[in-house]
Amino acid sequence: MTLRQSAHRLRYVLLALVVSVVVHAAAILGVPRSLDAPAPDELVGYTAELVPAPSASVSPAPKAQAAPPRAPRPRSPRKPTEAIASLPLLPSLTGEGTASLPELLPPLPELAPPEPSKPEVVASVAPATTLSDAKAAPFPVRALPADLSIRYALTSPFADGVAQYAWKRDGDRYVISGSAQAEGFFTLFLEGRILQESTGTVTESGLRPERFSERKPQGPEESLTFDWANRTVEFNRNGEKKPGGLADNTVDWLSMIFQLAHEPPKGEAVSMKVYTQRKLYAFELKVLGVEEIELPIGRVKALHLRHATQDANEQVDVWLGVDQHYLPVKMRYPVSRNRFMVEQTATSISER
Repeated sequence: MTLRQSAHRLRYVLLALVVSVVVHAAAILGVPRSLDAPAPDELVGYTAELVPAPSASVSPAPKAQAAPPRAPRPRSPRKPTEAIASLPLLPSLTGEGTASLPELLPPLPELAPPEPSKPEVVASVAPATTLSDAKAAPFPVRALPADLSIRYALTSPFADGVAQYAWKRDGDRYVISGSAQAEGFFTLFLEGRILQESTGTVTESGLRPERFSERKPQGPEESLTFDWANRTVEFNRNGEKKPGGLADNTVDWLSMIFQLAHEPPKGEAVSMKVYTQRKLYAFELKVLGVEEIELPIGRVKALHLRHATQDANEQVDVWLGVDQHYLPVKMRYPVSRNRFMVEQTATSISER
């Protein structure tokens, strides 16, 4: 028994000696790379003694070098998508009624594209020529006859109708009246006429409206008053009054039709700010050129203008009759929050 005990002790001593040699060799030479991953099973039996060894191999510097995952940081090129997401979107269209006849009379107010800074552009474009020309050729007060009216047919997928505008001028004072109503079968559902009126002065810088009003069937009058001295407007709706700002080259939407007739565009585009009885809109009408179009009044030579946006449903087209005092002889525009288009074509023009 004593011999066996001494044999066991000898084995333990030899085993301890081997372990000691392995530990010292690992500390001096380092653990071979082949031991980093493949030898976990062999190390399990010596966890108590080999804990220090991993600290030496804790140089998972390899893992630190495996920083390739940091490469995702260069994905900063996502900025282009952010830029795209931050592009200004067009404002939502805010047509006032539902798909009813009242929307057929005031067409252009359906759009609200970004306001162009017309005054700044005028100031920056060749002042030597533009300003001198303006002084030499002031706004033509007598460009239109003293008494003129134009009648239109309105067609759309929803309803058909008629509209009429009358222009009357006494010296430099003007009054424009407009009316619209459904026609044919749709009179069973859309009764009555919508009436509009604009009054103002013809100045050397263009039409200056003083008051614009609209009255719908069985509804109260809504109006807009212009105060040019104080550069303000006042909205009057349902007895409530609200103020607004007023800049140059601003008209009410009814005056806009005859503003273009008084002074047709001479460049590549014309910018206009247009008030309805409820809000302000801005239009950038680009000149597309002269075209010949067929109308109920015959074949007409017309100057084609277009207000275009990124959304084709917001596009507005206007044709000014070259031989009809540059009155709008045809218009195409969206209504009812762009749900459908209305086409407005001249059926008769009379003057005195």
